[in-house]
Amino acid sequence: MDLDAINEKFASAHPSEIIRWAVDEFGDDTAISSSFGAESACLLDLATQVKPDIKVVFVDSGFLFEETIRFKEELKKRLNLNLVEFLPKIPHSEFLAQYGKLYEKD
Repeated sequence: MDLDAINEKFASAHPSEIIRWAVDEFGDDTAISSSFGAESACLLDLATQVKPDIKVVFVDSGFLFEETIRFKEELKKRLNLNLVEFLPKIPHSEFLAQYGKLYEKD
């Protein structure tokens, strides 16, 4: 696969064309990831128009805002997403008890 040629081919393509190519190329192995941030709805809507059951990978770190989780659930229902979620091995509160707030340390 020549990545330079693919990049050139899709440099000015509509995003749905790129998604269609990926689905045609990789079939049911095609997946997209989403953080379910504010801009996520556009890509998810486009992707599900091309392949309604496209896998949507979501990593829930346990440190996400409640608004993010609510938005994820709303889009999951609205777009009937085929969501593949990865969760931490231990709950957020247990992690903090064990390791503290690592983001506040050097």
